[in-house]
Amino acid sequence: MLLRHRQRLICASLATVLAAAAPGPGFAAAKPQPESLADVSVADLSERLLDAVVNISISQKDDAASDESDPDSAPRPKVPEGQPFSDLFKDYFDNHDGERQKNPISSLGSGFIIDPSGIIVTNNHVIDGADSIEVTLADGTSMPATLLGVDKETDLAVLKVAPEEPLKAVSFGDSRKVRIGQWVLAIGNPFGLGGSVTLGIVSARGRTLDGPYDNFIQTDAAINKGNSGGPLFDMDGNVIGINTAILSPSGGSIGIGFAVPSELAEKVVHQLIDYGHTRRGWLGLRVMAVSEDLAKSLGDDDPDGVMVSSLIEGGPAENGPLKPGDIILSYDGQNVDSVKDLPRFVAESIPGENVPIVIMRDGKRMTVRMAPALVAGDEADVPPPEDKAGDEAQSVPDDGATEEGAPPEASETVPTSAAYGMTLGLLDDNGRAVHAIDPSVEGVLITAVEPGSEASKEGILPGMVISEIGQQAVNTPTDVTERLTQLVSEGRRSVSVMVTSPDGTLKVVSLVLE
Repeated sequence: MLLRHRQRLICASLATVLAAAAPGPGFAAAKPQPESLADVSVADLSERLLDAVVNISISQKDDAASDESDPDSAPRPKVPEGQPFSDLFKDYFDNHDGERQKNPISSLGSGFIIDPSGIIVTNNHVIDGADSIEVTLADGTSMPATLLGVDKETDLAVLKVAPEEPLKAVSFGDSRKVRIGQWVLAIGNPFGLGGSVTLGIVSARGRTLDGPYDNFIQTDAAINKGNSGGPLFDMDGNVIGINTAILSPSGGSIGIGFAVPSELAEKVVHQLIDYGHTRRGWLGLRVMAVSEDLAKSLGDDDPDGVMVSSLIEGGPAENGPLKPGDIILSYDGQNVDSVKDLPRFVAESIPGENVPIVIMRDGKRMTVRMAPALVAGDEADVPPPEDKAGDEAQSVPDDGATEEGAPPEASETVPTSAAYGMTLGLLDDNGRAVHAIDPSVEGVLITAVEPGSEASKEGILPGMVISEIGQQAVNTPTDVTERLTQLVSEGRRSVSVMVTSPDGTLKVVSLVLE
């Protein structure tokens, strides 16, 4: 009886403890917390991924060794015939020139396997100019590789090896889901030390360097020379980036490395596998950033998006739904926040396939549809070139003389007017001659600009031509004053003015209306 009583007491006490430990209604069970650093180790993850990372070495012929024009190559001494030891000099250099020309130049990099059949991804700069490429697996096996394709714009390359057995491969992840501060793992071949693993976090996203499609992931995981082309993994073992560059005054890691995001790399890699080159789209636009003043002048209080500054002649957009002055807010469902975004979004879209483009025109939000064309050569949707009108306008003599020294004939029938510090006139033959204005430029000539005026502050110079005001074409000084008066009467506080430099370069400025 006593034993049974004790058993009942023990069971009751255990039930009380369990009831107290169980979470009450509305409370989730607490996640187990790591007890030591061993519990947060990446050893298992590294072991699973190491076999998919390879070392890449290349060799190049040392052409400079036999190039007499190269100042760094040792020249052959010229010994006159008949001089003592001339035969010995000739024999020595004849024998050693061949050896010098055979000395190969080699370099090392990293890569990773994305298909068991032997498809490998790396950086273009790792294999650029190679006469031969060799891939070394994690187990030390080496084999020659062939080049399937390269893309210099994103610095990517795809190789193919012929293994006897299927290789260990890894998959791309979705870099769009990457968050700043999350853990990442880099594996590569720094300084020839293959299979090196480093751990860090995502320091930033959307970094740009100097490429047209840059959208780098920044990480503090140690990346050094030889890591180029290696993978950047998330903690699930997916490739979210391809390590490409570092920022360093010494050449070694200081915790600032950059990786091409998988959202960009994966599409490029598949195109290189399928076609041997990339197939990018383009619209044929020049775009510019939208400032707060410019947005207001276009009837939009929000300076989001980019503005179409001009259409490239012969480009897909020339006869399309987009017009200069349109503000592009999104492209195919992706918000356009900077001038770097649009070229990248368009390049990643499928040429010939219509996509929705949300724009702001005359203060109204609307959606148009347009199909990008296949990029040919170096064409792209880019910001407009720098305005060179300043230099050209300053080269005009103060007395208005032409290059031959004769002043242009005055015409009493040419109407002029003044607006916001600008003196305006008809764009006639005399005006074109004085300011060397391209025949394709049309509009109203700016003959003078008052120092300190609104126009002067916006960089408007004599010799420029007003093409549009408030997205409406103007041809005479009267058109300009009437359009400005109309906008003031409508309550507009600022207006967009499209001016054209003498060489045809377009520029859009915002003028505060008085």
